[in-house]
Amino acid sequence: MSHSKRTASGATKGSSTSKRARTTCTDPDCTDGSCPDCADGAIHLDPTVLSLPASELLDLAEHEDRTHSDRSIVTSLYEHALSKCTTPELRSRALLRLAEYVGYADYASQAITEANSDVIKGRARVLRVCLDPNNWVDPDAESSEKVEGLDELDKGLKEIESGLSGTEKDVVLDSVVALMGRVEAHELCAPLCNRLTDTALTVSYAVLGWTDHADPADPVDEKDTELAQAASAAAVRWSQSATECSVPGTQIESRLLPVLAYLANQTTNFEACKLRAQIMLVLSGVLDDDDAALRAFDLAVESLLLAHKITPDDMDVVRQLADLDIDTSV
Repeated sequence: MSHSKRTASGATKGSSTSKRARTTCTDPDCTDGSCPDCADGAIHLDPTVLSLPASELLDLAEHEDRTHSDRSIVTSLYEHALSKCTTPELRSRALLRLAEYVGYADYASQAITEANSDVIKGRARVLRVCLDPNNWVDPDAESSEKVEGLDELDKGLKEIESGLSGTEKDVVLDSVVALMGRVEAHELCAPLCNRLTDTALTVSYAVLGWTDHADPADPVDEKDTELAQAASAAAVRWSQSATECSVPGTQIESRLLPVLAYLANQTTNFEACKLRAQIMLVLSGVLDDDDAALRAFDLAVESLLLAHKITPDDMDVVRQLADLDIDTSV
């Protein structure tokens, strides 16, 4: 199965890929039908890239994936890397990456068969469940209260948690980002979204040392900071799906105490202020205690105003403040 066809004119000018994996033709807007590199509409990777060992080619594909390079080129890099992989470790890693990138369940199934890593197996199982359209929100039907493939989901999430225990921060961060990628790729039913984001929180809390009974430690390095930010994004989606799943407000608040404590100290960080506001808006609608709900609403407005002060032209924040009838001119 090939996913690497596209027209030469679809190249992304100035992308990071252009330095190492550009098409042989150097004109990204080439329309010459006689050009051997552009006439067939296929991706032609630089020969120096194709000559890389499998591990380096896979590393390059993952780098271009993270930096949101041209989709066709990233897909082609993954496909070429997979074709050169000979060990089970590399093949299963390449199969998982390609499966997650293009959303292809057959690659995920192959990864499960060939992998020795619990994390790879678990992520591949989760992917297969997430790719089942029965687990997507149907705007014309009632929201689903069950997950198709629940046993496979349970097994996959357990494999992810056990496989990540005691591993390096960057491996944990990669899996948290992957779980959130599944949440963002399709509008998943609330129970499935809740399970994925709950696992993302669990593994993040474990690495960051966050508990419900202690103030979170400040991030000590860049990976800590990235993981804290990823956990905060997961917390927003978890709170929203937990509400849809009728989780009591006090339980939602308790689960998110470490994230809220972390975000409360990030008053100069635009994204952190936005994330805190979203969580507080959720809490303002689910807490039974009126005073607590009002405090949550006030903190949501405070966080939105801080975000607006940092980045006044962000239209999401502007619209949200307008919807809440908050005057930003003061």
